Amino acid sequence: MLPPQVVNYVEGDAQHKHNLKGPTYCIETLRDSGGIWHVSSAIEYTHPVFMGQFMITTMAYMMFRFLLKPLRQPKFVCSVLAGIVASPQVMQLAKIFPGNTFPHEEILVVRTIAALGTMYILFLTAVKTDVTVIRRLLKKALFIGFASIIMSAGAIYLLIQQLNLPGMEKGVFSLVFAVGVSLSRFPNVVYAFDELNITTSDLGQLAMSASMLSEIYVWVRMIMEVYLISRSKLLWAVLGALALSLVILGVIGPAIRLIIRKMPEGKLVHELLILSILVGTMVIGFLSDMLGSLPFVVIIFGLVIPNGPPLGSTLTEKTELMVWQILMPMFYTAVGYRIDIASMDMNSFGKVILLMMTGALGRLIGVTLAALCCKMRLRHGVLLGLMLNIRGPFDIFIFQRWVATDDMDVDTFTMLAISQVMIAAVVTPFIDIFYNPHSRLSTSSRKCARSIQKTLSNVEVRILCCIHNQEDVPGVISLLEASNPTIDSPIYAYVVHLKELIGRATPVITPYNKHMKRTRSRESYHIMCAFENYSENSNNLIGVEPYTVIAAYKGMHEYVCRIAQEKFIPLIIIPLQASNEIINASEAIASRDLRENIADYAPCTLGTFVDKGMNRCMGQGPAFSCKVGVLFIGGPHDREALALAIRMLGRPDVSVTVFRFVFPEVDMDTAEVIDKKVDDALIEEFRAKKVDIDKTRIYREVAVRDSEQVISQIGNLKDKFDLIMVGQKRRVRGFFSEETMLDWSENPELGVIGDLVASSDFCGEMTSVLVLKHPGDTTGSYLNISTGEPEGERCLLERTHRR
Repeated sequence: MLPPQVVNYVEGDAQHKHNLKGPTYCIETLRDSGGIWHVSSAIEYTHPVFMGQFMITTMAYMMFRFLLKPLRQPKFVCSVLAGIVASPQVMQLAKIFPGNTFPHEEILVVRTIAALGTMYILFLTAVKTDVTVIRRLLKKALFIGFASIIMSAGAIYLLIQQLNLPGMEKGVFSLVFAVGVSLSRFPNVVYAFDELNITTSDLGQLAMSASMLSEIYVWVRMIMEVYLISRSKLLWAVLGALALSLVILGVIGPAIRLIIRKMPEGKLVHELLILSILVGTMVIGFLSDMLGSLPFVVIIFGLVIPNGPPLGSTLTEKTELMVWQILMPMFYTAVGYRIDIASMDMNSFGKVILLMMTGALGRLIGVTLAALCCKMRLRHGVLLGLMLNIRGPFDIFIFQRWVATDDMDVDTFTMLAISQVMIAAVVTPFIDIFYNPHSRLSTSSRKCARSIQKTLSNVEVRILCCIHNQEDVPGVISLLEASNPTIDSPIYAYVVHLKELIGRATPVITPYNKHMKRTRSRESYHIMCAFENYSENSNNLIGVEPYTVIAAYKGMHEYVCRIAQEKFIPLIIIPLQASNEIINASEAIASRDLRENIADYAPCTLGTFVDKGMNRCMGQGPAFSCKVGVLFIGGPHDREALALAIRMLGRPDVSVTVFRFVFPEVDMDTAEVIDKKVDDALIEEFRAKKVDIDKTRIYREVAVRDSEQVISQIGNLKDKFDLIMVGQKRRVRGFFSEETMLDWSENPELGVIGDLVASSDFCGEMTSVLVLKHPGDTTGSYLNISTGEPEGERCLLERTHRR
């Protein structure tokens, strides 16, 4: 290797620079501008230029984001446009800066930071990648991904032979180019899907799995590039990359996993480890770049780091914001420097657009045909083809490397970059408009909503229990025990541990295997052990099927609702933290949004559980004792609470007291008359229920005139029950105006009465609360008045067996 040379050259002396051999440290001398930007050397000029570039790019991005967001344009489009605005051509055209303020040679710092940004994005994407996720979709993803690349690359390669594109190398590079622009890069797809909020959808996960396989073709392409540059160096480049990869896989990876295993549970990752990994990434990037395979070894290094908590999540939290908000804007600034729209030849640009559109159409056709072969619907196949046409920064990154290796000129780069922005500007809004993964959930909810009222008394009752952390476990187990599992009507609990997607790229839902290593998910291990022990000690009255869901809060409800839909579950239980201490305000808001999303799309009843120490009912030994109160005014939501209370009757250690608040009679329309009849029928069922001890079933009617008397009567029940159940809302025309009372509620999702009972002023830390929300149309009734038969019985009997 030749020693570095220090060169001093003036602007425009590019020929002298290109004649140098080996690494070169450039100190550039600028011509005098004669204005306020007068400087004598590039070293003095670097800092103000860099700050100006960063500010202009950031402000331009914010402007484009504000203007184009209503048009559903992605961040990628806004970022490239911002980079173009910060380019010398636009700045000089607008006469904001003199001609030599942003010279082309004065972007060494910008391009260095841009290279760091792309390297760290590749590294973080690899860290967040869980290669086990694609196993479920491996065959389908491999087939679809291969079809998309073959169809697109074949169409582009054949068209290149017919078109005369100046500024592009011919021969083998034509094939390299065709394959390179046909890839659907995994980082592009991941971040675009996160922006579109479709990462948890079926098509989204299939598209991510297919794009993950495209990275294999990237490695093959890099080997071909090394071969084209120097055939004699190919062997040494491959052997060097292989040796570096073996060191990472055999030494660095096991050392990092050993450190994680020995780390005490709950302890934060030491900053020295995070800093060492980030510096190690730069070192590995430097070594692999010398070998001609920059992305390859950096990706290998990212894959050996355990994703998720504690290391993967901490690494992502501390690094991702800096990379995307500080380093990557410089990447788009560097892109803007190379884009010169004024010098484009429109005839050649038309050819490039035709080339890129042909590739996009070939990718769409290939994916659609492959999807049809996999017995997918035509509409889903077309949408999947659009998803794999997502364009992003790593497509432009490929073009930049081709410019650096003189395989294409700057004019061709400009046309290719603009064509990719145009494709992204068209494809992304189409996906956002025509693909709504929530529609299937909402349609299913309306078609066959299940509830406690529709569940027969002699069938297995399925309950989906959402668990956030270990503190939720005792209360949920006590609630299951109070629900009176019997031989004729056992309870089967689907326990879902909800974990936020941090340090991972793809969301997952997996049945929890009790033989899973504790080091992979210690918290899940303790949670599932508790439920399995409870199931084993229940004399086969409680069955448990555990799951682990790792997803972003904004898409987590899709997994929950999908399980409830597929398993025909009539009740979902989700805890609400009783403590008013908010450690993380953003997490509290995300958790509330999750509950609201589940409530909107759940195909069954939703029970929001505020646990304030219900585990006290379990006692010190095998004895269980629980006092349950039900607040009943009327309506479908209150009837759900009463239906669950009826199920609780029958065991002597659980007493149920129903308080029915009776308002003065008024003229009612037909719907209200029917609704009251259904209320009366369910009340009569509760009063007629046979119990061994009369004291375990108590019914009281409380006459009230308005909401103030209701609240006053509820206040008299303070600290008298272990659990109070109530519906989320009710219809009492003129007597109980919930809409105005919700304005001062601390937790509006609990409803007015639920929020009152859950407040610390009412019961402190003594009484737990379960607020139930009826699914679907709240005007629906429990009984069909004309026939007297349970409504929706067909939906319930579709599946009464366990599996």
